[in-house]
Amino acid sequence: MSMKDKVYNAVKKYTEAYKNDDKELFLSIWDKDAIFEDPVGSEPCKGIDAISAFWDFAHPEGQSINPNDIKITVCANEAILQATMKVRNSSNNTGMDIQIVDHFVVNKEGKILSGRAFWDESTMTIPDDLESFDININDFKDRG
Repeated sequence: MSMKDKVYNAVKKYTEAYKNDDKELFLSIWDKDAIFEDPVGSEPCKGIDAISAFWDFAHPEGQSINPNDIKITVCANEAILQATMKVRNSSNNTGMDIQIVDHFVVNKEGKILSGRAFWDESTMTIPDDLESFDININDFKDRG
């Protein structure tokens, strides 16, 4: 498999993990020493345990995150993912759409070494049929 294919597959699996609410798949695509910064400016998650804790933080009971309008651009061992993350919580009919741009660096084994998510308040919208989502970017930056 070419490096371009490895990079594309890793990012595709990243989107599939979110679409299918599949934490096991999500964790399988990261190098054990990977660094994930979501959003950029927050304390980076260093290592697979911290990345696992991030998944749990971003997926409280009733919440799903479904990427739409996906565009993946691969250059060498890096990729950019552009997507609309449709965040929905079925327990209280809240949600938001976040326009994201993620940057990934992938190793020769096809595992993500680095992930950096670019989004902020200006990239969030609340769909008309949902209640306002009670979260702000500082919750992600200060998640502990």
